[in-house]
Amino acid sequence: MMKKIAIISLCLLLLGVSIAAAAPGIRQETTQTTTLDPTGTFDGVVSPQRGENATIVGTISGNYTLRNRGGLFNGEWNTVNNTGTFRGRFGRHILLGRISIMVNGTERTLPLVGFIKAQDGQFIGRAMAPVGPALYFWGTYT
Repeated sequence: MMKKIAIISLCLLLLGVSIAAAAPGIRQETTQTTTLDPTGTFDGVVSPQRGENATIVGTISGNYTLRNRGGLFNGEWNTVNNTGTFRGRFGRHILLGRISIMVNGTERTLPLVGFIKAQDGQFIGRAMAPVGPALYFWGTYT
């Protein structure tokens, strides 16, 4: 039993020394100032696939608000058969939120998880909910 404790302690000691030796090489991230306004709008389309032959199944539009390391968004989505709302947060390349749809006169809300990339006034991403397909979305923001 003492032998196991000694081996575990030695491993933890070596791990701690390795981390301590590497720590001075870690640089603090510098934040870059953004030229975007802290609030804006976005418009885009939704498709079950991406690429030149993508079939557009709906549209999205809404507003966003930037924060220190991400932002908030809320908007509306429309397809031929349905409409609904969505809202949530984004940070770096992760998107978390809620999407809602009217089903038989009652609003049903589902969690939404996805990835997003925005650059030079354009965005692209993919979002998934527990029910339904994972959808791609892309468009422009101002």
